[in-house]
Amino acid sequence: MPIRFKVRHMLAQGVRRYLRNQRGNIAALTALLILPLAALLGMATEGGSWFLITRAMQNAADSAVIAAATNGGNATSGTDYVNEGKAIAASYGFVNGSNQATVTVPAPAKYASVASCAASNCYQVTVTKTVPLYITQLIGFTGNTAGGAAGGQKLSAVALATLKTVNAPFCLTALGNGNALRANGVPSSNIACNIQSNGDADCNGHDLTSGWSNSVTNTNSCGTKQHKGVGTIGDPYSSLASNIPANPCTNYFSAPTKKNDPPLPSNNQWTTNSLPTTPRCGDYQLQNDITLSTGGTLVIENGNLDLNGFTLKTDTGVGLTIILTGTNSASYSHGITGGGTLDISSPTSGTWSGMTIYQDPNLPAQSMTYTGNSPTWNISGIVYLPKTDFTAKGAVNKSTNGYSCFTLVVKTILVSGTGDLFYTNAQSQCAQQGASSPTSQAYVVGALVY
Repeated sequence: MPIRFKVRHMLAQGVRRYLRNQRGNIAALTALLILPLAALLGMATEGGSWFLITRAMQNAADSAVIAAATNGGNATSGTDYVNEGKAIAASYGFVNGSNQATVTVPAPAKYASVASCAASNCYQVTVTKTVPLYITQLIGFTGNTAGGAAGGQKLSAVALATLKTVNAPFCLTALGNGNALRANGVPSSNIACNIQSNGDADCNGHDLTSGWSNSVTNTNSCGTKQHKGVGTIGDPYSSLASNIPANPCTNYFSAPTKKNDPPLPSNNQWTTNSLPTTPRCGDYQLQNDITLSTGGTLVIENGNLDLNGFTLKTDTGVGLTIILTGTNSASYSHGITGGGTLDISSPTSGTWSGMTIYQDPNLPAQSMTYTGNSPTWNISGIVYLPKTDFTAKGAVNKSTNGYSCFTLVVKTILVSGTGDLFYTNAQSQCAQQGASSPTSQAYVVGALVY
């Protein structure tokens, strides 16, 4: 066989043996695929880290925008919401201007792309961070920032929040307009519950409450937490007037004020520990201390409840509602007079649940000054005096046998001197007392929408 055929034969056999032999194939394939494998591993590793960073940024943005909206919605002025948003983002590790991170909190604005933000302003927080490139640079990936091969990947997270109103009980409501809620001095007063006015809330010398202070006008200096320009407050208890019994009286008797004045008739003198079953016509005057063992309503037509220096008290588990009503005539007064102590708790159920004193809203304008000792009020429940210009110069205490619950609704109120008015935790047990206090906007919170 010619030599050239032998060589050709030997080469053919070698190729066939090489093709049949699988030893070393993996190494060869690995060498061929090393770059694609490196690129895939790099993208998986760096892509995974980008996902985790973006997730953390989104959590930071969500929390920051809720905090910013809550702060901004409750603030009276300023841009503290910006610092609030940035501070919350920083607590997640994203400090504005540090470590390639940026946190922006623009002014509230409308965002047409989000339905709930298209009609009203929303708060926005954007968190961005540029991360360096590592393995992905080996395959020529330069990121989405300027700088060519030395660039990075810019990650971002955006959150939007609107405002959600939260209603809460109010312990003091002034239904009148103009100077409806005022305080002068009151250095020791700390009502510590929410107050509201259909007019101004004008306090000189000291905040009246550490709770929320709402006013319909833009004058509000009665609390460190304020809402100005809120909606008008409706009368919360006027509908109860339909439950007042019909007036059976033809004559109304007044308590004697001079030594020679005739005494009240027997029907207008209170001597026993029980309630009268019919309305009293004119002033109703205690002749001794009274402790009620059964509850109900005391209806006084065109007159005052005159404690006459004595104590009217409800026993344990007994509820009393004093109803002051009558004709629409300025000739009569409708209040609580005569020194002594009014120590009563409201009913905890039924038509008059939670109500201790109810003044008919159809009466003419009244005035009343409460000094704290003429008489002293120890009350658990609601005092409703919608026709009264009320002056408070003393503190109201909790009823001996009632819960910690006191709500006052008046036409106007002036708290002066050392007037304190509300006892500690005066709204903490209104549910047990059966009292439903007026509710209104107390504050707003940020609600995440995007």
